[in-house]
Amino acid sequence: MTPLLPAWFGTGHERRAKLFACLAVVCLAIATVGVLAAPSHPRLATDHERPENNTLIALQGYQDDGRAIEVAPDGEIVWEYDGTDDVFDLEELGPGRVQISTADEIPDARCPERYRNDGHANCVRNSLKIVEQSTNETRWEYAWYDVELHEHELHDADHYTTEDGEDRWVMVDMGNDRVFAVDRDKEIVWEWNATDDYEMPDGMGPEADWTHVNDVDRIEPGVFQISLRNFDTVAELRVADDGSVSLRPVVGPNSFEGGEGPLYEQHNPDRLADDHLLIADSEQDRIVELNADGEIVWTFGGSGTLQWPRDADRLSNGHTLITDSYNERVLEIDENGDVVWEVTTGTLPYEADRLPGEGSADRPTADEAGLADAGDPGNVVEKYLGYATAISKYVLPNGVGEQFVPLLGGALALLGAAIEGVRWRSNGRLRAWLAQRTDR
Repeated sequence: MTPLLPAWFGTGHERRAKLFACLAVVCLAIATVGVLAAPSHPRLATDHERPENNTLIALQGYQDDGRAIEVAPDGEIVWEYDGTDDVFDLEELGPGRVQISTADEIPDARCPERYRNDGHANCVRNSLKIVEQSTNETRWEYAWYDVELHEHELHDADHYTTEDGEDRWVMVDMGNDRVFAVDRDKEIVWEWNATDDYEMPDGMGPEADWTHVNDVDRIEPGVFQISLRNFDTVAELRVADDGSVSLRPVVGPNSFEGGEGPLYEQHNPDRLADDHLLIADSEQDRIVELNADGEIVWTFGGSGTLQWPRDADRLSNGHTLITDSYNERVLEIDENGDVVWEVTTGTLPYEADRLPGEGSADRPTADEAGLADAGDPGNVVEKYLGYATAISKYVLPNGVGEQFVPLLGGALALLGAAIEGVRWRSNGRLRAWLAQRTDR
């Protein structure tokens, strides 16, 4: 009978060691080809129903490759701003002007004195910038420093005007668990601290990730909606004329300890018509719409469809624009849940807005838009494999993280080859020793 493998492969541990080594070579070759053949981004991936207008996309990035881009309906970049490490929120303020929420990691030597020897490597400079797109010049900026980049960034800001026509900007300060508003002169006009309404758990230090407040929207004069991500809660801040602030929970357990509720570490809740909420329910890999009673009336996604989405906007035509972060794409779905337009970004997107200035406020609800629940819920393997691939991109060079699966296969095969090789050599030495004992 003809052997399945050449005699060179040997038998037992020798054969397994050589097979593992061959498998490692194949996996590493696949990864290399994947890196070299990776397409350029952004790239138009689905084009069944091309939008009429451009789309703004905020790219957080994985290491220091954050940027803001404007993408045409054909997927081509028509504007780009890359003068920062991370970009989170990106909004149009008017023709040719955008508002960008950014974070930059600063070396300790260039940090303010209080952050140089604080036990944390480097510090972060958070900045809200108003940028002229034609020149990328910063026309106005509000900035502050904090102890470190991770969990201390500026994730969102919202511009509004008072009844007297004065400009205001409200921002979320994740590192200090607060929400505050400033005027054009950069004076704080009102401020809410989480400690005003909540008690920090025992043993949690001042720099711990407590509320992870990551979103704020002015929904009407004196009323601001916030997202307390680590509380799985959406709440309202009601600001009185004297600057005092009261809190009203809208949906969620309203507690760091968690509890029963529909959300799990949400991002970017948007108020629709009839007090409906459209929310990126991030850790459950889905987009949900809740009615005024907090009941889920529409869902899209699951780990087989979305991976850690962090933004969703209901467009005026009833479609939904979704930022699918760990799948590195921005997609538009229609009323049937079908993807009609999609751009892959090649790096980590945080949120997206369709121009001109089309957010979710007063947009159609699921009932009005005739949306049907859609999306493949996926499985545990898909969820955690996608998560592991995304996490690898924080530590591996650009392009290499995309090849996490073949790289993992190659590493495991090399480990198997090493183990079997040791056993093969050990058995050889054992046979030689036994042969010597027999000769005696």
